[in-house]
Amino acid sequence: MAEVPYQVRTELTGPRTLAAVRAVTTPQRLSVEIIRLLDQVWPLLREQGVRTGHNVVIYRPGEGGDLFIDAGVEVPDGFTARGGVRLVDTPAGEAAATTHYGDYAGLSAAYGALEQWCATSSRRPADTSWEVYGDWDDDPARRRTDVYLLLGALRPS
Repeated sequence: MAEVPYQVRTELTGPRTLAAVRAVTTPQRLSVEIIRLLDQVWPLLREQGVRTGHNVVIYRPGEGGDLFIDAGVEVPDGFTARGGVRLVDTPAGEAAATTHYGDYAGLSAAYGALEQWCATSSRRPADTSWEVYGDWDDDPARRRTDVYLLLGALRPS
């Protein structure tokens, strides 16, 4: 099956309210950290009987290659914060976005498509990106992840 190129779109994004935990991590530890953080969020939301949406992870660059991440779950009606689980909103504003189908290990290709789009357009990326994970599927090829890159100011022409 031939690989379908990523279609990059721009969206005016509104904030998604999350119950999330923040951490500082490295790209190498990312998958372990995301699971660890979500394992703190989900029990609290189940205990509170909160209506939930999708898992979401927000990324911001840190020092020396570290990443600040907020890993959480959409909570459209809110929840009661406790411990390290707090209310967080995804960024609002114009974003470049694409959809990745497949194993999470392949998400770097989606980011590559967004970076390429920024390089060939008049748009400059901001320092924040986020991923919205679709419903779980045991078949990795059917897993959907929407990847967003917040856009900054227009590049001077």
